[in-house]
Amino acid sequence: MKGTRTWLGVILGTCVAIPAVMYTGYVKSYLDEDVQTTFFVKRYPTLQMEFHDPFANEGDDVPIDQLRRADLAAFSEYCKYRFGITGNSTQALEKCKRGIPSYL
Repeated sequence: MKGTRTWLGVILGTCVAIPAVMYTGYVKSYLDEDVQTTFFVKRYPTLQMEFHDPFANEGDDVPIDQLRRADLAAFSEYCKYRFGITGNSTQALEKCKRGIPSYL
């Protein structure tokens, strides 16, 4: 009987943990030499939890068309999972950039 409860607990825990990982993400922002972690609910399920926002710092605001290719791809992925914006065009990414909370 005790073994059955253990397996039931493991199965129940797994059933709760997998959706939590699939639908929770976070992004780190850098303000005043502090690292701030902001969690969000993903619009699409994925196992990736950490996302990169190249605008989440106090540095200069670089236009989207001047981002490096890797930063552009990471930002596009972040926009897809955080805001549901799936386009890679400059207009779509500008819309995403405007939707980022100012406290990041």
